[in-house]
Amino acid sequence: MVAENLIRRDNDSDYIIAWKLKYDFETGKMKDNTMTYGEARKKCEELNAGNPEKTFWPEKVKPAPEWHILYE
Repeated sequence: MVAENLIRRDNDSDYIIAWKLKYDFETGKMKDNTMTYGEARKKCEELNAGNPEKTFWPEKVKPAPEWHILYE
């Protein structure tokens, strides 16, 4: 198990934008493109200012599990 570093730098790569409605249980992720943490953070600030019904945050893309290692 790998511990995720809590310190994020603006040039860290592989971030997307995740969101949820503030008053409902609907959530989603914008998986169209990956960006650096700094780019994602700025985009989230813009989206939060323009969409009062949602909240947005940068989220690290996790690599797909390597199931083939377990079944070889």
